[in-house]
Amino acid sequence: MIRAIIRKFYPTYSVQIPKNINGPVVYVSHHQNLFGPFVTLLWFPKCLHAWILNVFLDQSSCFKQYVDYTFTKRYGLNRNLAKIFALPLSYFVSKLLNSGKGIPVYRGSRKILTTFNLSVDALSRGESIVIFPDIDYRDHSSNIKEMYDGFLYLEKYYYKATGKHVCFIPLYASKKKKMLIADKQIYFRDEVDFNVERKKVVQEIHANLNHLAKKSGDI
Repeated sequence: MIRAIIRKFYPTYSVQIPKNINGPVVYVSHHQNLFGPFVTLLWFPKCLHAWILNVFLDQSSCFKQYVDYTFTKRYGLNRNLAKIFALPLSYFVSKLLNSGKGIPVYRGSRKILTTFNLSVDALSRGESIVIFPDIDYRDHSSNIKEMYDGFLYLEKYYYKATGKHVCFIPLYASKKKKMLIADKQIYFRDEVDFNVERKKVVQEIHANLNHLAKKSGDI
């Protein structure tokens, strides 16, 4: 319902992705200080399970995050004013993200195994995932900088569960072209050491996202 309402007011983004995709996909995109997740979840034609920091899926944790960091440290509001804004927003955001079937990401915790298990379950059902692995998620530029690569362990868990390699597709949201664009499917190769292949795959994803940004005229 929220997506239908926002679509009436927000510029329309078309989607250009490979037509020969066979099976579930892990889309990897550029965060750009919420621009990437917002546009992707608003205009992608199929349901995607987004990896979301776990605090935003729980109301009390979301409230604490907004009060202790977002509104105070990031935006400079005093704590009392931050609480006024954070209370209704934490209810809305946690409810919205749960309704979108987001997958919680537990950083620095053994509960990250829950993230991988939920992701493999979704992929095994033929559903796709989208991940925004920017280290500096607040960076507005179209050129993606450093990326976390821990999400690539999905390959290990998915292969163990299914005997198949997972398909990774770099997905770029172009401000200039008003498009979601992808042109490459990336797989781990057979019989190659995982850590060696992980470095190759993350470099390939990184390079392709920047290539798409340049090709779109955004950089």
